[in-house]
Amino acid sequence: MRMRMTMQRHDYPNIGETLYSAELPNGLRLRVVPKKGFATFYAAFAANYGGADRRFELDGEAIDTPAGVAHFLEHKMFDLPDGDSAMNLLSANGAEPNAFTSSDMTCYYFQCTKSFEENLRLLLHFVSTPYFTPETVQKEQGIIAQEILMGEDNPGMAIYYQLLRQLYARHPIRDRVAGTVESISGITDKTLYDCHRAFYAPSNMALCVEGDVDPERIYAIALEALPQEQRDSLFGAQLDSLITQKGDSLEGRGADTIARDTVKEKKPQKPGAFLDDPISGKNKDSLVYDVRNKMVYIYNEGDIAYQNSNLKADYMQINMDNKMVYAYGKPDSLEGKPIVTKPEFSEGDASYTMDTITYNLTSKKAKIKGVATQQGDGWLVGGSVKKMPDNTVNIENGKYTTCDETDHPHFYLAMTKAKVIPGKKVVTGPAYLVMEDVPIYFLGIPEGFFPINMGPKSGLLMPTYGEEYTKGFFLRDMGYYFTLGDYADLAVRGGFYTLGSWEASAASRYIKRYKYSGSFNMQYSNIKTGEKGEPDYIKQSNFRIQWTHSQDPKANPGSTFSASVNFATSGYSKYSATNLNDILSTQTNSSIAYSKNWAGTPFSLSANMSISQNSQNKSLSVTLPTVVFNVSRFYPFKRKERMGKERWYEKISMQYTGKMTNSVTTTEDKIFSKETFDNMKNGIEHNIPVSASFNLFNYINISPSATYNEKWYFKKVEFDWNPVTNKVDTLPTQYGFYRLYNYNFNVSASTTVYGMYDFTKKRKDRKIQAIRHTLTPSIGFSYTPDFGDPKYGYHKTMQTDSTGRFTSYSPYSVNAYGVPSSGRSMSMNFALSQNLEMKVLSKRDTSGVKKIKLIDELRISGSYNFLADSMGLSTIPISFRTTIFQNFGINLSMTLDPYRLTPDGKRYNKLFFPGRIVSTGWSFGYTFKSRDDRSQSAINDITSIPPEYMNPYYDPYGNMDPVLRRQYMSQMYYDFSLPWNFGFNYAINYNISTGNYPPKGYKKNVTQTVSFNGSLTITPKTGITFQGGYDIKANKLTTSSISISRDLHCWQMSFSWIPFGFHRSWSFNIGVKAASLSDLKYDKSQSMYDNMY
Repeated sequence: MRMRMTMQRHDYPNIGETLYSAELPNGLRLRVVPKKGFATFYAAFAANYGGADRRFELDGEAIDTPAGVAHFLEHKMFDLPDGDSAMNLLSANGAEPNAFTSSDMTCYYFQCTKSFEENLRLLLHFVSTPYFTPETVQKEQGIIAQEILMGEDNPGMAIYYQLLRQLYARHPIRDRVAGTVESISGITDKTLYDCHRAFYAPSNMALCVEGDVDPERIYAIALEALPQEQRDSLFGAQLDSLITQKGDSLEGRGADTIARDTVKEKKPQKPGAFLDDPISGKNKDSLVYDVRNKMVYIYNEGDIAYQNSNLKADYMQINMDNKMVYAYGKPDSLEGKPIVTKPEFSEGDASYTMDTITYNLTSKKAKIKGVATQQGDGWLVGGSVKKMPDNTVNIENGKYTTCDETDHPHFYLAMTKAKVIPGKKVVTGPAYLVMEDVPIYFLGIPEGFFPINMGPKSGLLMPTYGEEYTKGFFLRDMGYYFTLGDYADLAVRGGFYTLGSWEASAASRYIKRYKYSGSFNMQYSNIKTGEKGEPDYIKQSNFRIQWTHSQDPKANPGSTFSASVNFATSGYSKYSATNLNDILSTQTNSSIAYSKNWAGTPFSLSANMSISQNSQNKSLSVTLPTVVFNVSRFYPFKRKERMGKERWYEKISMQYTGKMTNSVTTTEDKIFSKETFDNMKNGIEHNIPVSASFNLFNYINISPSATYNEKWYFKKVEFDWNPVTNKVDTLPTQYGFYRLYNYNFNVSASTTVYGMYDFTKKRKDRKIQAIRHTLTPSIGFSYTPDFGDPKYGYHKTMQTDSTGRFTSYSPYSVNAYGVPSSGRSMSMNFALSQNLEMKVLSKRDTSGVKKIKLIDELRISGSYNFLADSMGLSTIPISFRTTIFQNFGINLSMTLDPYRLTPDGKRYNKLFFPGRIVSTGWSFGYTFKSRDDRSQSAINDITSIPPEYMNPYYDPYGNMDPVLRRQYMSQMYYDFSLPWNFGFNYAINYNISTGNYPPKGYKKNVTQTVSFNGSLTITPKTGITFQGGYDIKANKLTTSSISISRDLHCWQMSFSWIPFGFHRSWSFNIGVKAASLSDLKYDKSQSMYDNMY
């Protein structure tokens, strides 16, 4: 007996929505929002179970679970017994599935545009039917551990959970939803099964559906797919076949067929078959059999299939005698315009659109009129076509074009005769170019060959030609393209110039899906400019090596390898580069990095090699390599199972960082010299910070800490005064093992003070409601022993001149990590940070009020050294930041020196207020842009036109006001709005240089920079972009550029111009978009090299 559905209907006329709700007999809450005509369906299946639900009762037994079980269960619910994933099945079925877990809910959801009912059944099925094994649970622990570690590196999430831990002392909400690496390590398959039994019952779940659906149908599917009893246990459920959930099957109705009858009838002898295989077909109107004439007629959207052939047409006739099929279209209309539908024929991978077709089902030959078939990225359009059994096509009076408007292409090659071998090539006889129906006979060819291979194929690369004033005429970029299997390719190119320069390059790309991808590019050029013996003669060789490599994050969880190499000789950007970015680049950086972390442990390892180049001074900064081993923060005294309040020593945390590096700064010509190897700075450093955090009087945070640092070096350099030469001699480098260590102690305290003035005490409707001032003062004390004491041996003294003056130095300063400081230090650090907010009435905000930040931050800080013999007060940094206007920020920073200077620029121990500005900087930027709706009404226009007046030339009632009519008509005539944007950035920096500059003892340095960029879309297919800057000190514009681009449908046109400066140049290009006709183009340019001399 079928149970009657009872769904309540709730109408919401204000928003035009209707909601159907019901509670199924098994307790499931169902909500359906029908959306008639919507193409997308949405479904969400949620359980009232989240990260905070850690303790529950099952079968009379109290069960405690570790943090992160709900999130872990969400991950594992997608697993299926056959090793596949429900995520994959849904995706293959056209759905976009996902899931999430919060503190109080777990939700599984998807959206799709097809196969909705099948996807819904699959969703209900896999969420209701768990499958876990110890092996899959253990594997998932490693994956989720990586997710947890990534979350711990997120500052926002760290602040959020620290806040929750301060607000809740014992509630589980204080713990992360995903748990910790330690907590999830205790999860087993039994834990997951218990949680599923306890929380994934239908009575504890809800299903929400939205889209073009029938609520009754959704009710029936949910009733069928889920357990029927309200407290049905899902623990022992087996995974049913998904096929049986797709509705009725013809195979399942075979119980009463004649085939099962035991009485065997003698069948008459069958005549010879009409065809080797059956023809299947359908149509929208009618299908007529003319038995006498052995003809079949199909009307209106006919669709027949025979073997691997398919034909769709509005009219078809089949002659059963000669097995000929004839088809053509019918008159129709599209958007009010008359058209004629066209038959569509496909055989294997080849497809054709035509006016008429006559096809022989036996020989598979066809005569076609007005055919259009896509081959590669081009279209073949033929007047008269013969299709052969092997799918080759012979065309007479045909066209080849890459324009997809095949009825009237913008351009095409008119071919007298042509032969097409699908997927391979097109061979044509005499042909000529036709543009916008104008034949251009002088651009004709006696014969042509067009490769239409699908996918990459090896072949020649066509060169480009032109002229550069300093190098002469050129022919460059010619070469050969190699396909190296399915995962890599290689392009080898070369070029030469008539005045003696030449160049060569090799570029390769590689990719392995779900593993890695990258590219390698090597370029070499031999440059000759000017006449030998003349001052402007230049001869040099340049090269550049580029390598990028990235690893898919899923390929090897826990370890990554990446590379970004861009190494070039210093002359490359000036003499060999061909694009503006390379020309303007003076600093290039290269790096190769590897990182590894071990899931479930605090250990991680990273290694990095890097090179930084400056092409102006030819300097190189090389690091080969830097290796860092890190132990993240851990609490050595924390109890594994805490009972009661947290004890003070459990708050003590430790970390460890070990670093090893080897670096040097040199020049290009000395990179492999002995001097470079001797000057390398290397060493190993260990850093162990120990810290804790305590709360004092509920308002003050106290944070004591101690840091131990140890350095291992392998060389030292000492100096000695030579009385004979009266100079300081550098003694030979001493190699060995040298251990240096230092430590320091710190304690800091901070709090937050709030003050607010309420303007609404007298009047509630005042525009300004309140102003709040927040102060965050902090103070800290630090102590560092004197590691300049001779007992440590880190510092020595040496005579510097014949008068007997001595100075201190360290023999270990030639190494990588510096030397512990000399002199005992005991200092106080202080800082005061504040912000100012205002609350005002706002009609735009739903709450009725809006917060405005008058001052985002105003911060002042400094320190005082109690043990310094003089000038113990440090410089005072001050910073100010505000965003009082939307999208417009102002940043201001400065540093004050509180001590006076002598006329020759030396500080002395005399304070003055407010101090001397040592440096300051101010910057701001803003981007102006057009309105988002990109429309502008006429002056005094009415923005909303009634539907009956959308056509201003038609007055349905004959009484429209003439003024109102003109206003409506004006909106039809023009739209002055154009999409545009303009951005600028301004920065000013001020600093002083101390020295013998009487009377103040310093001089001022001011730098100002302005940069701008923008774009303007003149029409939907035409745009202008520009960028540039202004050097205020030099009082001139910096390198600026303007680009104009135009989309010409199947063609494209661009113009780029650098109007002034050393790099002054321009280029113009118009050509076909399609790669197969990329040589059908026109280029004209003036190189920046023409302006060098």
